[in-house]
Amino acid sequence: MKAAYLQETGGHDVFQYGDLPDPVAGPGELLVRVRAAAVNHVDTVWRSGIRPYFKITPPHVLGYEAAGEIVALGAGVTGFSVGDNVVARTKTGAYAELATMDAASTVRVPANMSLEEAASLATTGPTAFRMVVRRAAVRAGETVLITAAASGTGSLMVQIAKAAGARVIATAGGQRKRDIVLGLGADAVIDHYEEDVAKRLLELTGGQGADAAIDAVASQPLFDAILTGLRPGGRVVIYGNMVAPQLNFTARIVFSKGLSIIGGQGSDPRTAASEAEIDRAALMVLAEAGSLKVLVDRVLPLAQVGEAHRAMDAHEPAGKIILAP
Repeated sequence: MKAAYLQETGGHDVFQYGDLPDPVAGPGELLVRVRAAAVNHVDTVWRSGIRPYFKITPPHVLGYEAAGEIVALGAGVTGFSVGDNVVARTKTGAYAELATMDAASTVRVPANMSLEEAASLATTGPTAFRMVVRRAAVRAGETVLITAAASGTGSLMVQIAKAAGARVIATAGGQRKRDIVLGLGADAVIDHYEEDVAKRLLELTGGQGADAAIDAVASQPLFDAILTGLRPGGRVVIYGNMVAPQLNFTARIVFSKGLSIIGGQGSDPRTAASEAEIDRAALMVLAEAGSLKVLVDRVLPLAQVGEAHRAMDAHEPAGKIILAP
């Protein structure tokens, strides 16, 4: 199969494109011909080598969100047929013509959704649902701040929070992204490049502050603004660290306001599998009902993966960049 892979970490031009052995579907797995693979921020972190805990084993194929058609079933797999269009988190790298998926966590692509849109939901969708519903526990009538709302995950969280009956205040950079986020249903958008986020958040909430915030940026100034802009008893969910691997905070603001700081990743192993299945099902109900608009910023050939990573590092996309093997 053709694949984009790494022999070493580095800049956008470090990818190699060529032939690698085809993966094989093991017991309980599906072998899928990838038609659309989503590029995620964490992929750029792996490629860059800036985080020592992300290690590659050459030839390393990145990517973990993909949609395509089944070409083979592993032993013991039922409920699927060769030719079905499916979407899931891949077990082997998604930046390739073929990838394997765990059948238990794979779903069929809704008829009203393209493979490019489906690939954008494979992992991002359940993550967005989990952050809004389980971690932040957003309820009808609450005000929630969602940062980086023009991202693939952020754009879905805006819509899921609105479906839950919340008032959504979002952050996005630049007029183009602000307009896109407003078009998704956000009640207000703060430009995190041009505006004082804490000041605007308090203005928009009549000085009361937001009930909850969901953040993947993890920049120190934005984190400080979130803590300032939360109401007493508010909660902030951190599900990524796009900017800073470490944040500092003053304990007084946390205990004096009774704030909760909640980690977005990780799950109780006793309930993780059942919760993930419920979240995937709930998300697909929203998708099939047409209640989710999936943002696909651009589709590039797999051989142009370096350009995709350049755009990601420059924070250009509104929604997902998709690679088409």
